[in-house]
Amino acid sequence: MESTSLESRIGTMNPILMQLYSTNTPNGIKVAAMLEEVGLLESGKGNDFNYEPHTIDLREGETKSDWFKRISPTGKIPALIDNGTKLFESGSILLYLAEKYDCFIPHEIEERANTISWLFWSSSMLSSKIKSAGFFYKYCTKDLPRYVQERYIRETARLLQILESQLSQGKMHIVGDMYTIADIATWPWIFGLMNNYDDLVTQGFNGLKQYPHVLAYYRRCIQRPASSVAINVTPMIMET
Repeated sequence: MESTSLESRIGTMNPILMQLYSTNTPNGIKVAAMLEEVGLLESGKGNDFNYEPHTIDLREGETKSDWFKRISPTGKIPALIDNGTKLFESGSILLYLAEKYDCFIPHEIEERANTISWLFWSSSMLSSKIKSAGFFYKYCTKDLPRYVQERYIRETARLLQILESQLSQGKMHIVGDMYTIADIATWPWIFGLMNNYDDLVTQGFNGLKQYPHVLAYYRRCIQRPASSVAINVTPMIMET
């Protein structure tokens, strides 16, 4: 049956561990990056921490299966199960993990609120506009007015400029010097823009040269040990 084929393919779950269901899209990388960061922190405290990643095959429509929708009712990756608690939406998962492990989110109320605001900005605005700009530039096969493509390129440029302005205020990261879930929600989309839509970056954004603080920030984020691991945690299943 369709609903059990996915369950069979990903193997037997170890219920003691967190179960990550994802693919290495920008949204999927976010949660993998957070889990890897938490793992390093917990290891430094002498605590055991591990999780079991499962790659979901987007090309085969596995997110639409009844089995997967019982975990993520929206039919979208990433999804996480933690001791029976089912979580979906990448921003929500980041916030859940930050609160559970008391990490990557400030304690001071104003900075905490600011972090959550930027988390929502990245999850709702930056992600959707980069995704749309990339789709209409690279993948859309319909003969649509050029305005459609240009609109999302302009919107992406506007959001990148907002991020550039925020980072130009002497900040190492979005909220300040502290690396937070706002950063973990953001840099994977810069990664996706530069690696999935490299032609768009070159032709539409001049290689991001007008955003020097964004580029420097991205390099700092991607060089973190957890980040370099996260981009390959749930590699996309390729056709053979």
